[in-house]
Amino acid sequence: MWKRFAAAMMATASLQTPALLHGVTLTLVRSATEPLYFSNPVLGLKGTIRPIPGSRFEIVSIVLGDQPVEGDIRQFALVSTGGVLYEPIAAGGGPDLIFPIDSLPLGREMGQILPSDALVQMKRTSATSVTLEADPGATLAFVFQLPERAVARALRLPDGGELALTR
Repeated sequence: MWKRFAAAMMATASLQTPALLHGVTLTLVRSATEPLYFSNPVLGLKGTIRPIPGSRFEIVSIVLGDQPVEGDIRQFALVSTGGVLYEPIAAGGGPDLIFPIDSLPLGREMGQILPSDALVQMKRTSATSVTLEADPGATLAFVFQLPERAVARALRLPDGGELALTR
């Protein structure tokens, strides 16, 4: 009986649509070789980030559906056509609200209230981990650094689903 129950649970789980993937909309995919400006008055930090020589930035923006997000920011990854995963180097509540992840001090939090009244927060919890929290309907923008010749094909979401990148 236990085996039948387990098989039924597996079959049901395989038919369910991932919660985060449902309703997420891709709104922007853009390559950039120019420096990107950032500012956070609360942390007293501002400046520019520049791609390293031989690289470019890929800026990917999405709008969440009716599910909030909470988890490590590295769960959002850019997938190349060769299957290589790239972690974000900057993120925020829109392409003009990005903040470099490495600039967020340990134990500090950075929040943004978006025009939609959704809240986006990033908090550094360790030297290698930054937690991202975003309300339903929030806009999220990520900046990835890729080699110039790499071709991005999808944005991997925390639930393992992927959004195909269309230009």
